[in-house]
Amino acid sequence: MGTTKAPLERKVALVTGASRNLGPVMVDELASAGAAVALNCLPSDEEEAAQTVAELGERGGGIEVFPADISQAIEVREMGATILERFGHIDILVHCAGPWCDTPFVELPEADWDRIMDTNVKGAYLTSQIAVPSMQERGWGRIVVISAGSAFIRTHSVYGLAKAGIIHFVESLAVQVAPEVTVNAISPGQIQESTEIFGIDPTFVERAIDYTPLGRLVTRKEIADMIVLICSSPAMRSITGQTFVMDGGWSLHKW
Repeated sequence: MGTTKAPLERKVALVTGASRNLGPVMVDELASAGAAVALNCLPSDEEEAAQTVAELGERGGGIEVFPADISQAIEVREMGATILERFGHIDILVHCAGPWCDTPFVELPEADWDRIMDTNVKGAYLTSQIAVPSMQERGWGRIVVISAGSAFIRTHSVYGLAKAGIIHFVESLAVQVAPEVTVNAISPGQIQESTEIFGIDPTFVERAIDYTPLGRLVTRKEIADMIVLICSSPAMRSITGQTFVMDGGWSLHKW
């Protein structure tokens, strides 16, 4: 494994929240590495996800859409049963779903608290429950959860809290599911292709790049490549419970 052109051949990967933004790039790279990919999206995004699959085309073990709200236990369990019936097993779980909200806590509606915490943290817990038994039964599994640089700063309210919670979850789960399964997180900084969300402040990107030692922002493909590396490289076999910060050094204190 890790030495062939398709290091993830015969592996099945479930990627949550994969119909847009970072998700399709992850799906593309995993499928290109040989995996069969179960692309999860919200039921309301199923048409968009189908378009994503059509645009990606045939590759690897194939890409199929499995809609479910991963914050809802019943939907997750039904999705898991459907994936297992279709593919027989789940080898890789990439939890990418993670909506954004930075409304101050004292103004934050309870519905937004629930949406952010449930999708980010509860979603990781629920999807792990459907994936881990299959991984342990086969003696091999990889879980990668997407955190964010917001986990390390204190101005992003409930989103930062959720992404910090993911790191704790990853560390705890890594202890519980070893030795068959490794569990790690990736914490990207501001992503190059996602800078449009900062349109209200046209100077943000320039300032972020100036403050980054590498002089540029991380790309979606770099994050997806790291996921494939974690799941396929022999060099990663002994690494679990870790958070890989991919921000070009932005989080380093330079003063």
